[in-house]
Amino acid sequence: MKSLLASLLASSLLLASARADHGQEFFLLYDAKVRAPGHGSVQSTFSFLDEGDDDTLSLSPGFTLGVLPRTALSVRADFADEASSSWAYRAIEPGFQIDLTPKNLKLPIRFGLSASYQFAEPEAASDALEVHSVSGHHLEEASRPPSSSSMTPAPLHDHGAHDHSSDPLPSPGVDLGPDALTPEELAAMSAAASPPASAAAPRTQSPAPAQPKPSPHHSHAASGHTHAGGIHNHEDNLFTARLALEVDFSPDTLLIGNLISVLPSGGSASWGYAVGLRQRFLPQLSCGLEALGDFSTDGHHEALAALYWEPIHHLILKTGLGTGLTSTSPDASLRAGLVWIF
Repeated sequence: MKSLLASLLASSLLLASARADHGQEFFLLYDAKVRAPGHGSVQSTFSFLDEGDDDTLSLSPGFTLGVLPRTALSVRADFADEASSSWAYRAIEPGFQIDLTPKNLKLPIRFGLSASYQFAEPEAASDALEVHSVSGHHLEEASRPPSSSSMTPAPLHDHGAHDHSSDPLPSPGVDLGPDALTPEELAAMSAAASPPASAAAPRTQSPAPAQPKPSPHHSHAASGHTHAGGIHNHEDNLFTARLALEVDFSPDTLLIGNLISVLPSGGSASWGYAVGLRQRFLPQLSCGLEALGDFSTDGHHEALAALYWEPIHHLILKTGLGTGLTSTSPDASLRAGLVWIF
């Protein structure tokens, strides 16, 4: 009997430990747990953001691997289809995570620190060349040397092109000699030497070539949404740090909070928060609430309700439906993802 009770107790503890270990992978925040060396996770998240006229689709695959006790390395990529343009690579973000929890701490609390650097995709070289001079000509073409066909030599001097109509006529009563021309002959010669009216008319300047339009860039200015600035920044090179606090109220209830700092290259730091609550109500199914935002009332703020399903051991499927809380946030969001733990 005692052996049976001991076995049941051991099984219960093992199940509680397994439940506390899985289902902690949120959409908007990081937990504080670090996998043991040689263990890690592969994950991918698909997102649809309803931003009025400019909807965004994104795909973010990632990989995490424990390399030292309480230390893991990670890398995440980001691909997006903004405003229904086309899918394109947007950024890659390598980083690391450290478990800061004291080893002899008896409380159900865990601390963690994660840091990463986002290398955003630079502007295309063709866009950088779309610059025009004051005269409206493309600078790239203006800098080219003239072709051989355009280097026409200057025409020889033609006396016939001069207008002699302004030559002075002999004054009346002045004798210019027996060989001098009469005034009538001088007037006739002047008329013959003058160019025709069509040739004398000033040449009209040909219109300047139409300026090539620069490549359109994605912008949320009309809807008020933005992907730059604050902690929700996908367009700049930046450093991100998160301090995570994780509290296990029970084997089935988990609360996580993140303090977020984002430092873009050449800019000032932005601060924000993320918080999540997960509750397991079936052995393989949990639900949760998540929120993410800037430390400013008019910044990016988003709330999300999610389901986390573990159909088999070490595989988690998750889906979430969110809404923005400010004008600079998405009107609505739909997310789906998977996590494989090895």
